[in-house]
Amino acid sequence: MKLLFIHCDYFSYVTTQRTKLAEDIPNGCKSCGFKDALVVFLTAEKVDEKDQQKVVTKGVEEIVNISRRLGAKNIVLFPFVHLSDKIGSADKALKMIAEIYENLKPLGFTVDKAPFGWEKVFSLTSKGHPLAELSRTIRP
Repeated sequence: MKLLFIHCDYFSYVTTQRTKLAEDIPNGCKSCGFKDALVVFLTAEKVDEKDQQKVVTKGVEEIVNISRRLGAKNIVLFPFVHLSDKIGSADKALKMIAEIYENLKPLGFTVDKAPFGWEKVFSLTSKGHPLAELSRTIRP
């Protein structure tokens, strides 16, 4: 799994178009904005399918460690297939991202997740400190 972290003063997105892989958004946010958030762009890769649970566990650990290190209490997970050219199946990626979301919620953070499989417009204003942009690669 590829993770791109951007510590933002402000982040917003608007869903624009449903793809054939889109999840439903019955109670979710189609247009959301967040102040002082750690935005985590995530891409599940084919290799992650060898041990999805291990990737989820390690992904949660990385997100928690970086959030705590930065003092970020708000986390936004943003599915973003564009971080890799070795992407995994959509259904497995959706499941892994959902599990990461569910595992983060009880840990004292405010967690949101942008909808999977939607075209989205997003805007961000990143913070200007040395750790405002980070990336990680998680392997099973």
